Amino acid sequence: MSSGRFLRFKTLSSKMLGLSLLPVVLFILFFLAYVIPTIHSSVMHAKQEGLRQLVETAITLLQDQEAQVRSGQISQETAQERGKALLRVLRYDKTNYLWIQSAGPRIVLHPSHPEWAGKATDDLGDPAQVKLFRGLEAVAQNPEGGFYEYSFGKPGQSGLFPKVGYIQTFAPWGWSVGTGVYVDDVDRQVRTVTTVIALGLLLVSGLVYVLVRTISRKVVQPLHHLVEGLRNSDLSKLITVTVEDEIGQAAQAFNDYNSGMRKTVQDISEYATRVASGSTELAAAAEQMSQAVGEIARVSEDLKSAGEQVAESMKGLGSSANLVAARTQEAEARSREVANETDRSAEAGRGTAEGMTGIQQVTGQIVKAVSVIQDIARQTNLLSLNAAIEAAKAGSMGKGFAVVADEVRKLAERSGTAAREIEALTQHTQEVVSGGVQSVDTTLASLEAIRERIGGMAQSITDIGSLSRQQAITGQEVSGMMSKTTGRLAQNASATHELASTVQEIAKTSEELAQVSEGLRAVVGGFKL
Repeated sequence: MSSGRFLRFKTLSSKMLGLSLLPVVLFILFFLAYVIPTIHSSVMHAKQEGLRQLVETAITLLQDQEAQVRSGQISQETAQERGKALLRVLRYDKTNYLWIQSAGPRIVLHPSHPEWAGKATDDLGDPAQVKLFRGLEAVAQNPEGGFYEYSFGKPGQSGLFPKVGYIQTFAPWGWSVGTGVYVDDVDRQVRTVTTVIALGLLLVSGLVYVLVRTISRKVVQPLHHLVEGLRNSDLSKLITVTVEDEIGQAAQAFNDYNSGMRKTVQDISEYATRVASGSTELAAAAEQMSQAVGEIARVSEDLKSAGEQVAESMKGLGSSANLVAARTQEAEARSREVANETDRSAEAGRGTAEGMTGIQQVTGQIVKAVSVIQDIARQTNLLSLNAAIEAAKAGSMGKGFAVVADEVRKLAERSGTAAREIEALTQHTQEVVSGGVQSVDTTLASLEAIRERIGGMAQSITDIGSLSRQQAITGQEVSGMMSKTTGRLAQNASATHELASTVQEIAKTSEELAQVSEGLRAVVGGFKL
């Protein structure tokens, strides 16, 4: 594991654990890369040394037998038989043995294959075996002996297994004594040693892990609580300082910093609240000021327009006043003429009234005359009726008189009818004349009132003319004053527009300030104090 991966650990406990286990891991890597091969080489060397010592021991046993032969105690054949017997029973590692071969090569002794005894290797029928023993014979030519790697079968198992053998020549008898060990046995021993060492390393790693875990928990757990508090914006949590080393000093420094940070956040929260309140009030005041400025601008514009209209109207009013003054003079003269005409009309009306009175008197006389005519007609009708009766009594003699009497009667009826019509006309005429007299009287009263009103109107017209001339002069003065006022109102309107723009900028700034303060309050509100 490279150091870069340790740098990518996210937690302090994992880094501490990684740094503490790094030597163990490096030792394991060193163990795998160097120690295990060294152990394998050492075990193999020890095995080879053991093989050499076993062969030398066997050679020593044979030398003892040769010494007895030389001393004449036993014959060479007996010595060789004793030598074979000794080597036959000489075993190690339960299954390993020694064998003897002679030149040829020929098998003298082979405990795993007794049937090979006395046979030449060429007669074994296995080319691999022939090659094996010839190779061993070649190595045995070295007086110091030598090692030879080969493959050989295991008892009770099929196949060939790699072995390492050592062979040395016992010159007096022309024998070569050899032995071998299976390589997988060496590997098994190496694995056993490796397993023991690995278990030891694992135990050491576990102890280191527990120790570092315990230490890191004491160091990291307060930091973990603090990190959780910071993740939740809780500045109220502090690290419990239990040591006075660099970590304790760092924890105390962090506690001091956290306390200062908490006070700073509290101050920021208070200031943000004040700024938010002030910006709200400023926005409200700016809004009211904006409305007031808008109203002032509108009124100023209205006053400006009204002033211009008044100035223009005053100019027209001056001209109208002069014209009214001239017209009042003409009206005054015409009113006097109307008064004179009214007097003449009243005089004529009085004459008409007198004539109407005369007509009324004449119609009264006519009514009387008509009444007389009606009486005469009634009497004539009565007389004609009597004459007709008498004529009827006279018979044929009175027939002509009856005709005359009938004509007289008809004439009397027509006279009565005409008299009644005249009476009706006369009565209507009297009514009309009476109404005319009343109308004339009313007209005379109206003309008198008109004459009086015309006199008052003439005086009023004279007064109006005087006032109109004064109004013309005043209108000119007012027109000049309104022109100056309009100019000032125009300046005021321009200043008001500029003030409105400034107020809008203030309102916009207050809104931005309110947004900033709200954002600041939101950020600060996320902290737990």
